[in-house]
Amino acid sequence: MKIYQLIKKSSSNTAYVSSASRRLIHAFDFFGIDYRLFTGYSFPPKSVCLILTDKCNLKCSMCDIGQGNAHNEYAYQSSLIASIQSGEEQMSTEEWLNILDDLARFVPKPLILLTGAEPFLYPEIMRIIEKIINRGFSLHITTNGTLLAKYASHLVTLCKTARDMDITVSLDDIGESHDAIRGVKGTFQRAIEGIQQVASAREIEHQAFPIINITCTISNHNYKNLASFTEWFIRGNIPIESITFNHLWFKDATLVKAHNRQYGQTLPASEMNVSDIDIRAIDMEKVYAQIRQIKRRCAQTHIRIHQEPDLSRDEGLIYYSDPCQFVFSNRCTAPWRNVTITPKGNVILSPLCFLPAIDTIKQKPFLTIWNGASFRKIRQQLRGVKAYPACARCCMLFSSRPKYYKIKSWLR
Repeated sequence: MKIYQLIKKSSSNTAYVSSASRRLIHAFDFFGIDYRLFTGYSFPPKSVCLILTDKCNLKCSMCDIGQGNAHNEYAYQSSLIASIQSGEEQMSTEEWLNILDDLARFVPKPLILLTGAEPFLYPEIMRIIEKIINRGFSLHITTNGTLLAKYASHLVTLCKTARDMDITVSLDDIGESHDAIRGVKGTFQRAIEGIQQVASAREIEHQAFPIINITCTISNHNYKNLASFTEWFIRGNIPIESITFNHLWFKDATLVKAHNRQYGQTLPASEMNVSDIDIRAIDMEKVYAQIRQIKRRCAQTHIRIHQEPDLSRDEGLIYYSDPCQFVFSNRCTAPWRNVTITPKGNVILSPLCFLPAIDTIKQKPFLTIWNGASFRKIRQQLRGVKAYPACARCCMLFSSRPKYYKIKSWLR
């Protein structure tokens, strides 16, 4: 529906105003009007990530939190861990529920993300999920899958429509190879059992949702196995919707040194997610060839394949060999689109972002914070530089790429 048709229909049907306003705001988002024209103000956030807990039950080799669990001394200096654990007191369940009431006032309502460490380790996670669904949000859960079986039936029962919820399970290889990357034996089997439990619960409820997606983080430990990884899911007819191959989000010594030469006195950055990873050992020629092969293989199956970010061959060759060089996107719009709330109530852009906490949700409502003075200052500073050197391999930068190519599909 074209914009002028949307406005005309809204004027004759007041019940249509809410829907119209949502679509209009999303249309403006394509053009980045708030980023380009407003002095630090923003439309409502597209997504709000709630990190309910800083706990994780795995020891993932490509994650500083996991390396902390593995008692790697390097990880204790991680800015990733510091950003999640900083603050005084843990948020109570009631405080999380109150935040959801606050966020529900936005039009359109943001997508709610439950991720961080392992969300299903939060004791009252189902109360949070119930509130999210009942308040009309769409929910995306990212989990290592080891606790999914315990909650599968309840999750399916709560999910009444396809837009209510989807679940992403993080897996990096098959069987013992996956367990070695995650540092805990039996991890892969437990995750697969969780996926199958969700599928069984869906059959009982005669519904196809929530859908299950797989995300696989590419590293030197698994980059040769991407094709065999995908083939295992195809041959096993595992009930998943998609596989996304994620490139590492990291800050290595070279990138940090380049950033701190310019901004070390005011906005210092430190290494992140490289303690047990050799980024230059990742052969992007092999990765790119496998992803092309996988896409051809899955073209006639039910599994969709994605690469995040969707690097070209030349961009891929630069990504790990020259981390200081921007690829795919060189402008960060994350403060206009996304935000994260940590277990102790700090409002940050992302656990991967080196910028300090913007505010604390314990002292004021989110609606006040979103376009408050601190957030506007962050936006104005970032707009001035487009992106900092330390942003070059951050997922928030990748999702900031302009989406003009989607306008035609929106207008259909």
